[in-house]
Amino acid sequence: MSRYSAKSIINEGYSVIVLNDARSDATAEIIPEVGNNLFRFESGGHPVILPPVSLHMLRNEPFANFKYGTPILFPPNRVKNGRFSFHGRTYNLPLNEPPSNHLHGEICSRAWEVLEYGATLESGAFVISRFRYELNPDIIAYFPHHLSFTLTYRLYEGRLYMNGTIVNEGEDEAPFAFGLHPYFSVPFDSGEKIVLKVPTTEEWPVTNEAFVTGRPTITHLSRTLKEGVQISDYPQLGCSLLTMDSEDEDRICRIEMMDHGYAIAYQIDRQFPFVVLFRPNWGSAFSLEPYTCVTDAFNLPYEHELTGVKGIKAGEKMSFTTCLWIESTK
Repeated sequence: MSRYSAKSIINEGYSVIVLNDARSDATAEIIPEVGNNLFRFESGGHPVILPPVSLHMLRNEPFANFKYGTPILFPPNRVKNGRFSFHGRTYNLPLNEPPSNHLHGEICSRAWEVLEYGATLESGAFVISRFRYELNPDIIAYFPHHLSFTLTYRLYEGRLYMNGTIVNEGEDEAPFAFGLHPYFSVPFDSGEKIVLKVPTTEEWPVTNEAFVTGRPTITHLSRTLKEGVQISDYPQLGCSLLTMDSEDEDRICRIEMMDHGYAIAYQIDRQFPFVVLFRPNWGSAFSLEPYTCVTDAFNLPYEHELTGVKGIKAGEKMSFTTCLWIESTK
C-alpha cells in the first residue's frame, strides 16, 4: 500500500478532493466548488483546521464561505464603501457586507477548476486548481483585469504545503491585494494555557472591523509575540493587525496547546508582510491571516511602502508558499 493517496469523492453532493499521508496519519480535504477551500486538515490525531458542520453551510449560511476552513482572499478584509482608486482608475466593488463594505473578495466563494490531482512517493499527495477572472464576466465588469490564480495543495511527510501563483494575463497593471484566512482549530473551551508566537515588529491601530486608524508603532503585543503571548483570554471577535519581522528568515508562527503537548506551526511566505490575528465567536478557532497589504490599503493616506500597496503588471507573476504542520511540545 502506498504511503500517499489522492482521490475525488462526493460529499453532501459536492466534489471533494481528499489527500492522505498514511504514515503521518494526516488528511486534508479541499472543496474546489466553493472557493477551493481547504476546509479540513488533521495530522497526528489533532484537528488543525476548523471545518463547517456541514458543507451546505458554505453555500447557504450568510458569510459562511468566509467563516470556516481556509478562505482565499482577493482583496483581503474590508474595502470601505467598496471603492478605491489605482493609477487613475476608480474601482467600485460589490457591497457584500451591507450597508457599506466590500468584504474578502469573491474568489473564496466561486468554483475553481481542478487541473490535476494525484500522489507519488516522491511528491506526496497533491491537487492543482485554477481560477481565472476572464471566465467570470460579472467580476471583470467591476475589476477589468485578467488575473489567473493557480494553487497547489501538497501533503508531504505530514506537512501541508500551499503553493500559489498569480499571473496578470491582461494588458493593464492591476491593483494587487491578496491574503489567506485559515481558521485553526484551538481548544479555547478546555481552559488550558494557549500560547501564540509570531515574528512581528509593529502593531497597527485598528477599529473592530480592522480598518486602520493610524501608523504602526511598537506595542507590548508586537514586542512580546516573538517569545510567546497567552491568548487563552483573547476576546471573541477581537482582531489585531501587525507587521511581520522582515529580518526573520523562517517566518514560522506557532499556536501552542500547552496541556495537550502539541503546537500548530504555520510558515508564512515573505510575500506577506502583514498578519491579522482574529478570534471568531462561531467556533473554537483562531486565525492568523497573512496579507500582502493592510486593510483597505489603497484608501490610506500613507506611503505605499508602509501599507503594502502595489500592482501586478501585465505578464507579471507573483508566487508564494505556505506550510502547515503539527509539532510535539512534550
